[in-house]
Amino acid sequence: MKKNTVGILLGMTLAAAFFAGCGSNEATETANESAELEQAGEGESPDTEVTEETEESDAEEESGQEAGNTEDEEEPEEPAVRVGVLLPDSDEGTWFSDGQELQADLEAFGYEAELVFAEGDCEKQITQIEDMISEEIPALIITPVDEYGLTEILSETKEKGIYVFSYDKLIRDTAGVNYYTTFSGRSIGKMIAKEIVKEQELDKVKEAGESRTIEFLMGSLDDSQALFLYNGVMEILQPYLDDGTLVCRSGQTSFEDTGILRWGRERAEKRIQSILDEFYQDTELPDIICTGFDDAACGAADVLEERGFVPSDEYWPMITGCGCEIDAVRYLVQGKISCSIFMNRSNLAEKCVEMVDTCLKGEKPETNDYQEYDNGKKIISTYLCDAQLINEGNYESLIDSGYYQSEEILPEAEGENGDMETSGDSEETGEQEPAGEQENVGTDEKQMDSENTEGNPSKEIPEDSILSILGNTREGL
Repeated sequence: MKKNTVGILLGMTLAAAFFAGCGSNEATETANESAELEQAGEGESPDTEVTEETEESDAEEESGQEAGNTEDEEEPEEPAVRVGVLLPDSDEGTWFSDGQELQADLEAFGYEAELVFAEGDCEKQITQIEDMISEEIPALIITPVDEYGLTEILSETKEKGIYVFSYDKLIRDTAGVNYYTTFSGRSIGKMIAKEIVKEQELDKVKEAGESRTIEFLMGSLDDSQALFLYNGVMEILQPYLDDGTLVCRSGQTSFEDTGILRWGRERAEKRIQSILDEFYQDTELPDIICTGFDDAACGAADVLEERGFVPSDEYWPMITGCGCEIDAVRYLVQGKISCSIFMNRSNLAEKCVEMVDTCLKGEKPETNDYQEYDNGKKIISTYLCDAQLINEGNYESLIDSGYYQSEEILPEAEGENGDMETSGDSEETGEQEPAGEQENVGTDEKQMDSENTEGNPSKEIPEDSILSILGNTREGL
């Protein structure tokens, strides 16, 4: 009887379990587990079981969430998008510092900069571009070694949809350039010329029927920006040359005659020496020496000093520079040159990187010139950064802005007792180093750099070939 009763009860239990969780392995396992606990005497009330199971489930869920969060935190970040930066030469201070600026700005925007220098070799630069194309780098910032030498390789970037940004120097004869960032050479030329007109009071000179002598040392014959600057200068000064208010005794007024190939300081010095020897008497100097770059201005000042002239002499000419390089600013403070043009290259680098970032995000970057920069294949949409004329009246703005430190450009500072102290005082002896010796060190180093550059055969370009390359495009610029 007891056996039958047990059998009936067991059957009812199994049937209930079957209908409550038909096909459910989980329900079956739970029922079996409960039965085992009861048989072992460890079973507890259903309410207690539910509470413990809920707490255990919640704990497991929280543990899973924490584990998930840990996994999210430990997941490696995706690698930064790479941007190629291809500059012409690491030996020239300008391009090396520009490379550092561009790299820092790209990293600040979250990109990885692939910075390379071509060391003045166009074929090497082409190989560098080829490598970056094969690595599928989506954007390239390029200052060309040869403005006309990248036509073929940049056709590949166009086909592959790689953005190309021409930096400072315009890449010519290719449709593969997307955007250009630079300073307006034409505007800078006008700025220099207007300063000459103002300081020399050429309108008053003209009214009085008098004249002033002028000689020109312009920028490199193979650089289109140098040509823009020359055109800007002549746009203002040509009327004064035409009516005789300005007289160029050497007759060298064309870009071809006045351009200094490769921006060579030594070449500029030889040019002004030759002009002085042939067209000016021993005690004569031009009233104005208009140059297109600081090394030419400083070189001309050095030649005059070597000939016994001093900046305080009434015959000392007005000498104009361009670039506000540190030597030129020192010369300006000392009265050796009259003015230079400050082009903040930090701003240039930052603007270029902003354009890169905008394009890689699928948007159109800001530009402010749509017609002046025709590279022979198309007009390149350009952003022109502002420049500033610096003279004795405002050179301290370079110190106030932090661009230069006062000790870098001011060789002497006034002491508490009104005595003149040099910035090169000896820490050990307290003795002062002669200011002249400090200046010579910087000048000698600059001269050595210039001589090394000009002595490198790979960087020499025959003037005839450069002029033939420019051809009729000179008029368009």
